[in-house]
Amino acid sequence: MLSIERQREIEELLLEKKSISVAELSERFDVSFETIRRDLKVLEAKGIVEKSYGGAVLKEKVSHKADFKTLSHVMVDTKKKMAETAISFIRPGDCIYIDFSTTCNQIVPLLEDISINILTNSLEVMNQLAGRKNISLFSTGGIFDPGNYAFMGNTSIQNLEQFHLDKAFISCRALSMERGISDKSEQEAELRKKIIESSNKVYLMVDHTKFNKVAFVRTCDMKAITAVITDMHPGQAWEAYFKKNNIGLYISGSVGDKK
Repeated sequence: MLSIERQREIEELLLEKKSISVAELSERFDVSFETIRRDLKVLEAKGIVEKSYGGAVLKEKVSHKADFKTLSHVMVDTKKKMAETAISFIRPGDCIYIDFSTTCNQIVPLLEDISINILTNSLEVMNQLAGRKNISLFSTGGIFDPGNYAFMGNTSIQNLEQFHLDKAFISCRALSMERGISDKSEQEAELRKKIIESSNKVYLMVDHTKFNKVAFVRTCDMKAITAVITDMHPGQAWEAYFKKNNIGLYISGSVGDKK
């Protein structure tokens, strides 16, 4: 494996795990400790990691800058399990929105036998569903954002005025009891806010790493969400918070997928 390929895989591992040891990387790639230290030095120079004793830690800002292509390789099995939970809420004839996030994108392969109407701003979702006879596919329109691999901007938001949705499946960059849902940019936050306003039910799909954090732009209050689908129990405080605010909590892979 070329060093540049190994460094890319190390970055993806760090996006998933947040920290990793030199020993673990050495065993995974079957190279010496010194080779791994050189790789980490390169990633540190790029501003991706901070070296720690015996390993490295992902810089927090990097996870917010990662693009669609990079994130599509991160925590794939986790995202698939959350999608399996999400699909249980979709019924034939529904009008649904599928978010541009790599998590929500995992719903698409599970839609083969369901006749539904889908609105999306994700080019990846459009590409996967093009030609599916059981799907009526609608686009938000807008200007293409290569980082998100999706159509964004004022045109997308204005076009959403035409649609009313039964269910929306969205993600976010962070969620906090005090600050609600937040995203890395104004255009992401504004688009998701409009989707929430246009939907009867909103399912927020987030992995455990996004809890108790705040991103740059506030999207909305948590009370705007119908249910949260996640991969791990977020703790008793969050469970009590969701119960108090009548927000469903679904843990993918748990018995019945519900807590």
